[in-house]
Amino acid sequence: MELKPVALYREMYQGEREDLPSIQNAAARIVEPDRERILDYMRKARQGFDVMESVPNLFRSGEYIPGGPSLSTDGIWVWRTDSLVYLTARPLVLPALFVEDVRDRDYVPADVEWTDELGAAIRRWW
Repeated sequence: MELKPVALYREMYQGEREDLPSIQNAAARIVEPDRERILDYMRKARQGFDVMESVPNLFRSGEYIPGGPSLSTDGIWVWRTDSLVYLTARPLVLPALFVEDVRDRDYVPADVEWTDELGAAIRRWW
């Protein structure tokens, strides 16, 4: 099983994930008219990996995001808690396929069943 990343940026991983895009280059030219519904979908999805660590806010110097590295999933896509902070603060690009999937699910995340395979797939993004 492989989960697709949503709003995961190399700066979140302190240089350990150079394959990810930079948050500095992630500004959206067009913001989805249903963006709030999409972000609400992300907030409601299953949190698959809780991390009790605060991480620096990449947009606000001196501020920290509690539980920032915690990961959520809808069984297809994966994102971090701090991803939601950034997506709420700025119009950052969301993958078109992710947006399409969310709309196809009528903005309701699947009730994902926890399996060892899912756990391993989530931990790859920690």
